[in-house]
Amino acid sequence: MPTLAAALRFPSLAGAAPVVRTAPEGGLERDVRWIHSSEVLAIAPLLRGGEVLLTGGMALLALADAERREYVRSLAARDVAALAVEMTDWDEPEVEALTEAAAEAGLTLVELRRVVRFVDVAEEINSAIVNRQARIQSVVDGISRSIAEHIAGRGPQLDAIVRLAAESLEARVTLTATDGAREEAAGSAGDPAGPAPRSAEADIAVGGHVVAHLLIESRAAGNDLLSAAASRLSEVLALALAQSFRPSPDQIAEGRLMQAVIDGAPRKSVGRLWAGTTLPPGPACVVLLVPLGSTTAHEAVLRRTVPRAAGAVWGRGRAVLVPLARPDAPQRRADLVAAAVEAVDGLMVRCVVGPLVWDGAEAHESFTEARTLLDEAADQPGVVDVSAEFGNRVARQLEAASFVPVHVRSALGMVHDWDRRHGTPLVETLARWLDSGCNATATAARLHIERQTLHKRLSKSFELLGGDPRTTGDVFPLHVAVRVALLGFYLP
Repeated sequence: MPTLAAALRFPSLAGAAPVVRTAPEGGLERDVRWIHSSEVLAIAPLLRGGEVLLTGGMALLALADAERREYVRSLAARDVAALAVEMTDWDEPEVEALTEAAAEAGLTLVELRRVVRFVDVAEEINSAIVNRQARIQSVVDGISRSIAEHIAGRGPQLDAIVRLAAESLEARVTLTATDGAREEAAGSAGDPAGPAPRSAEADIAVGGHVVAHLLIESRAAGNDLLSAAASRLSEVLALALAQSFRPSPDQIAEGRLMQAVIDGAPRKSVGRLWAGTTLPPGPACVVLLVPLGSTTAHEAVLRRTVPRAAGAVWGRGRAVLVPLARPDAPQRRADLVAAAVEAVDGLMVRCVVGPLVWDGAEAHESFTEARTLLDEAADQPGVVDVSAEFGNRVARQLEAASFVPVHVRSALGMVHDWDRRHGTPLVETLARWLDSGCNATATAARLHIERQTLHKRLSKSFELLGGDPRTTGDVFPLHVAVRVALLGFYLP
């Protein structure tokens, strides 16, 4: 796929006289996954990351500064490659303010100094992206056919298969057994004096068990080709390894346990199967990892996040049962979520961490909750912590309750009206403050603002609410009202 720097040189976009106002390190070398244009301000949840977002800028210009900053932060959080804004009618102070917001959020901002037809930009660059993807698929298909023909004629000779893949890709290909007992490697990543090689990885799963790890390195091939090749080769190699793979007794026991958890087997059956494994008994949670598109990146995420767990192939991804030792199981689960967030960052992987169950025999409950949230947004990359989503899920259920609207408007009507008239984010600030347990330091850090700014917002909010909810006893009802309001219910 073209880099952002290359995309800016396409004639349709170059005609807008683009100027890069700010970009994080490496921002211009990022691959552009797609060109998208929209004037919708709440567009972030609909993006998947890697897009260049084109906007005419008039709707953005009409926002208050705080709302513009939130818009920029939302795009950065979705890992958008760049925001390109037509600023022909903007004053320089407004341009500088948006530039500052983008720099703080780590988002690449491109100023378009001339008006161009966004449809022409999208058609030209997206066509190039699609054509390149088609060429990549053709290359990968060719490699796959060659290896399949080799296996059919000469059998599953791993050394020959690895060598054939390395020659076809002009890359270094390494296949390593998970137990370290065997390694096959062939080819070269290119001139050692050149830049650092790009790489793609994939785990090879046979019968629900990861038996080997594939690494492809090249200084010549692009990331998209390497990723597609790793995904396809992992499937071909799985077929080759299936003829010789024999699961260990531990793998068989863990596979049976995982299947019982997925199927919702009786508690006693799950407990008996658990006792037959080497997993420590006690608290546990289930993690679901699903690749978005033809990728095996979720296997790399799994390897970095949960080194000791029982796993099984589930749908297009994997379900993993993670034991959590007493007495600090909640902290271990929190550490697991943090590790998953770090591992998934920038990858097209959906990861859902189910709730903690204090008895591993009840792990089906964790699996069911994780599956529910996975189904709600299965095409969005990132990590979902089911426990952290509890409040939002409860708030959604309240939408149908007849008594809720009047209470939400009663609690937040004045605050919401102030936000609407002055362009302030008081309702959102209250939500983050309440979510943090009324911790000012944590709230300021999450909102990326100074503590003094936070205290000013809270002071104004308390004035409009009629007092500090911590002293009036209104923390719980206010928190519920704020949660419901942020979902877009009941407030004009």
